[in-house]
Amino acid sequence: MRTRRPAPLAPRFALGLAGLIGLIGLVGCDAPNLLRAKPIENRFELVGGPVAMADVGDFLLENDEIRVAILGARHSPGPGVYGGSLVDADLRRPDPRFASASGRDRFAESFPVANLLVPDPGATEVSVAKDGSDGQEAIVRVEGDGGFLFHALGVLKTQEDLLGLLFDGLKPEMRFRTDYVLRPGERFVTIRTTLLLPDRAVGCPSVGACALECENGLAAGEDGCPTCACGEPLSLDNYAGPSDIFRGILGDVRGDDPERKGGIVAGDFVFFGNQNDIFGPGIGFDEEKAVFDALFSGRDTFQRPLSFDFVAAAGGDVSYGYFTKARPGDPPSTVNVPVFTSAATAFLSAGKSCLAAGDDDEACDHKRSFTYERYFAVGEGDIASVAEVVYGARGAPTGALEGAVLWRSTGEPVPNARVHVFRDPDPAARFATVDELVEASLARSGDVGLVSSIDADLGLDPVEDGDFHARLEPGGYLLVAESPGGAAVSAPIRVALGAGATVSVAAELPSPARIAYRVVDEGGRLSPAKLTFVALDAAGRPREGDGTRRVYLGHGRLGSGVRQIERSATGEGSVEIEPGRYRVLVTRGPEFGRFEVPDLEVRAGEMRRIEAVVPREVDSTGWMSIDMHLHQRPSFDSGMPLEERVTSAVVEGLEVAVATDHDVHTDLEPAVRQLGLEPLLKTAIGAEVSTLELGHFIGFPLRYDELAVPDHGVFDWVCRPGGDVIDGVRGAAADGEDALVIVAHPRDGFIGYIDQLGVDPFTLDRTIPTLEASNPLFQAGSCDFDAMEVFNAKRFDLLRTPTVQEVVDFNRCLSRIDAARDEASLGAACGGIPVELPACLPGERYAVCQQRARSALAWQVTKRILTRTPEEQDAIWGFDGTAAEGEALCRVDEGGAVPEEDADRPCTFHAGQVDDLFRYLDHGFSPTQLASSDSHGASPEPGFPRTYFRSPTDQPAAIDLGEVTGALRAGGAFATYGPFVRAGVGGVTYGGVARIEGDTVPLDLRIETASWFGVDRVEVYVSGRLVRVLEPSAGPSAIVDVDERIELPAPASDGWVVVVAMGLRDENLLTPVALPVSFGELQLPRVASLAFTQVEALSRFFTASPPVPDWYPVAPYAVTNPIFLDRDGNGVYDAPRGPPPFCARPCDPSVIDPSQCPKGQECLLEERVCGIFVLGRCEDKQASP
Repeated sequence: MRTRRPAPLAPRFALGLAGLIGLIGLVGCDAPNLLRAKPIENRFELVGGPVAMADVGDFLLENDEIRVAILGARHSPGPGVYGGSLVDADLRRPDPRFASASGRDRFAESFPVANLLVPDPGATEVSVAKDGSDGQEAIVRVEGDGGFLFHALGVLKTQEDLLGLLFDGLKPEMRFRTDYVLRPGERFVTIRTTLLLPDRAVGCPSVGACALECENGLAAGEDGCPTCACGEPLSLDNYAGPSDIFRGILGDVRGDDPERKGGIVAGDFVFFGNQNDIFGPGIGFDEEKAVFDALFSGRDTFQRPLSFDFVAAAGGDVSYGYFTKARPGDPPSTVNVPVFTSAATAFLSAGKSCLAAGDDDEACDHKRSFTYERYFAVGEGDIASVAEVVYGARGAPTGALEGAVLWRSTGEPVPNARVHVFRDPDPAARFATVDELVEASLARSGDVGLVSSIDADLGLDPVEDGDFHARLEPGGYLLVAESPGGAAVSAPIRVALGAGATVSVAAELPSPARIAYRVVDEGGRLSPAKLTFVALDAAGRPREGDGTRRVYLGHGRLGSGVRQIERSATGEGSVEIEPGRYRVLVTRGPEFGRFEVPDLEVRAGEMRRIEAVVPREVDSTGWMSIDMHLHQRPSFDSGMPLEERVTSAVVEGLEVAVATDHDVHTDLEPAVRQLGLEPLLKTAIGAEVSTLELGHFIGFPLRYDELAVPDHGVFDWVCRPGGDVIDGVRGAAADGEDALVIVAHPRDGFIGYIDQLGVDPFTLDRTIPTLEASNPLFQAGSCDFDAMEVFNAKRFDLLRTPTVQEVVDFNRCLSRIDAARDEASLGAACGGIPVELPACLPGERYAVCQQRARSALAWQVTKRILTRTPEEQDAIWGFDGTAAEGEALCRVDEGGAVPEEDADRPCTFHAGQVDDLFRYLDHGFSPTQLASSDSHGASPEPGFPRTYFRSPTDQPAAIDLGEVTGALRAGGAFATYGPFVRAGVGGVTYGGVARIEGDTVPLDLRIETASWFGVDRVEVYVSGRLVRVLEPSAGPSAIVDVDERIELPAPASDGWVVVVAMGLRDENLLTPVALPVSFGELQLPRVASLAFTQVEALSRFFTASPPVPDWYPVAPYAVTNPIFLDRDGNGVYDAPRGPPPFCARPCDPSVIDPSQCPKGQECLLEERVCGIFVLGRCEDKQASP
């Protein structure tokens, strides 16, 4: 409680009693000095919390306001690699409930970055510099040489000699010294980093014997070379707006009238984690749209980063912020952000480039150490409390805003409401709704204008009475209050705030509507269910995109006009919703029917009821569904509580769920028991071992060590090659189990094992990618895994290899849409390309219409890529070149028509995982192809996609995990986004070998879909050739889409059959029940590589591949594992080609025989397998946690 209004008696009494107990405990004692820095000696000293990572041996930094933990010199259990990072942070909480490591930490990890380098502290380089006993400040110091977090970004070092010919003053090597400083009364940590260049310098003589020990390194002489004298660091300049990152690092090219030399760009990698929602002043909580708006507008965010006054993240009971302070006389400082991603977000705070002319040599060029400061704030749970820390640290004038949020109908308080603070875009205008306000802000400033967000009943306020308070900079604002979940939203309230003034506001909310529901199955039994509410417009048409969902207020993006989703493990409950018109869809996954209320209008304060029947429609007897890639709260990039994860799996009809958090073993079974769902859901303990550059590997079932906090026994992958990682995952198996090892998203760039090995999708040879050429971990490519994800999440862009024509059409049309500046030019953008763009709607902003056109283009080209004609398949299957040789065919920047002979050939920049499967089978390599959702939150939903495996029982409680892994390992499975596909040859199904004779192969095929989606195309492949295409036309209402025996041409030798089924017509789609992909994928290494291609001098090291569409609705799609065909009667499948050359095979290094190894490989001396020799070793200087 933060107001002066009387609190209810019971809470006041409880609070008073707690305070009295605290006073008694202090009787006779001096007030303690709560400022200290120290090694953590026992677990009672830990910060603690839902995602806390620190352990005994790490370091504690605390004062009277906050507690922070910093890793010792060990491997990071978080998203980073090295130790010495800031990992845990919370308020100091006097309540005894939060003592003894029971804090509320929700932060993931942060560590410095400069010129793409991060500190790699050695075993003794994290220490207490000041313990705080003087009452002035406490300091934990982290020292280490710089290393590249992503080895692939180390081009500045690996190509130093070449780049040195092009750029002057490059600084690809440095040592970091970072002080984490805490002072009494401050709710922020001062982070002060000094960067020291090596005492040796290119082109300079050795300093020789020098006995000086210089804290800031050696000074430079008049010639700029190190001398035996101590230097003083140069302060980097805080950024005051967008600044070109690569120009800051590289400078200008020599000989081209350069203005700047190579310099330093510095900041921090900051992983707020998905326990928190990121906020930037202006954009609010919708950082995703801000990034894509910039990219679609043609803005290179590495040349012109997004720039914010500060960046914050709120997690409910604690919040965090990152900011800088301008020096006196300097303009206001900003935080520059090239891209927000879940994998890694770089906040850049300061930099320095010296003049090429040499006028500043003494003050700049001749400096060999540099320093910069920034600040990490800890708030009370909302954005406003972080902003208050920012304003206080900067000494900025503020005024106070206080008040309460009340229900208009009763005057009662609204507990845990939010009050959002917007800039006033037009003081003369009157805004009736927040939507009108946001439209005005977008028209005026290009963003929604949200500058702060205030939680009522802040943090863990013991009295929830709707009160709020905040400090704001002087100015005019508009306040918008909303209830928890956003079902009730106030009209904007205009306020003017002066420095030192206090303004009180009573914000009134209209009553929300409420919908009670009861869902049963065909037998009248209560059934788990998901209710999807799609907003309708005044004419009863479904809204598009975000619809009425206000993502910028922190509601999260759903897409397809979906306003709200309710998940119920029991099938009975009620939900609050904003008054309006809705289409309500009640489902339980793809095996069950869908109950629909086509148009339900609810008014403020009204209660409506839904009685729904959701029957089983698909017969899946003998098969069970599983999702082997699910993230929840232990993953730094997922905030989903375990109980919600279990519920989300059950309402999608899943029967087996495997927890696979990043580098953590997680057990979902206690949550299943708590919810009473044992009859419906079997779980397995697993993990996604997430290397930074060798891809990700999933294993299950794994053992769970309760005492091995925080990772519970996961394999430590640092400095281990792929084969060791696979063995390590398998070695962590639960007692008595044989863990299944799966390669996750194998073709997903930096996180895809097959991509990172450099496997050519046509020859299956491997060439280490240029950026990894010096990485010794890439010497050998192990294939000792059991399975691969053919489907991952909703990545339809990774399924099939596109043709040249498809990629050229997409890129040419997209570039014209991006360049169009009005409706007329937009309508003509794709002339000559088989694409239909929608017309703009009356009164809508042009940017909205333009994005609709992009989405229409993306989906139409995606449909072309997902389907194959026999001619296209022949061109791809028969392609006899290498991927590198074929890239010249797919140049989208060249004008003119694509030559007819090239149109159907593969665009070799992209490798489809289905097409990879066909190549593998041709070489006798048959890891089971699986599908998993990779769900981190609401979307992708668990089970979209999923795998069905052959099961001896239809009861999840009765299945044994050994039976699960055995069926999967044997290939008795198919991957699907919905369709249920039974196929057999002579009674033999997936993974089995069928004896064939004669000229035809009889394939018995039955495909079922629930009555709300369907299949309209089936492609049947025999040994890589598309031999039959079926086009069912019964529509979504039909349960059985296909049920027939198909005669296929028999191969002349052993072969295989794979079935691909899909539903691409609009009426057959899974969306909106399965949420669409609203924007594409963003990963920092990928985005940085694309940015490097824009720097002419670096483009030779980074291949710019033309993009394919990666945002779309979700379509039914299924791919089976092969049914092998035995022509010669020996009972096995004999592949026409030998083992894939990228798979390491044993060899004898003592035998001089080049034929032991595939072309381009040699017999590795230590490993005794074929591979590509790379000089050096991965140096691991740190102890495992």
